Amino acid sequence: MTRAVFLVALLAPILIITPGCRSSGPPTDLVIRNDHRALAEWYEQDEVRLRNKADDCQKRIQQYEDPVFQPAPKENKQQLIADCNSIIKYSAHAADEADALSKYHCQKESRPEQ
Repeated sequence: MTRAVFLVALLAPILIITPGCRSSGPPTDLVIRNDHRALAEWYEQDEVRLRNKADDCQKRIQQYEDPVFQPAPKENKQQLIADCNSIIKYSAHAADEADALSKYHCQKESRPEQ
């Protein structure tokens, strides 16, 4: 019993944080139905979401670089900036992939398989 409580306590933060870091792909029903139009739209929206995330981090970096900004006692500006740069890099790469997948599904939708 104690082991189960320990595992729940250990995994709960991960499960709570994970939905905001979604990268699980499009809804299964779209894949099963082979709905290329809907998949293209889904990837387009995902690309926009990822590019917005990168833009938000870029704005945060500008705030962190402001001499007036004082981080919390357990944080430092360099680490906050480095974290944002990592998120920007990851988000930009994922957005490029989403763009490519959207284009792929647009082509598949316009040329149905024979």
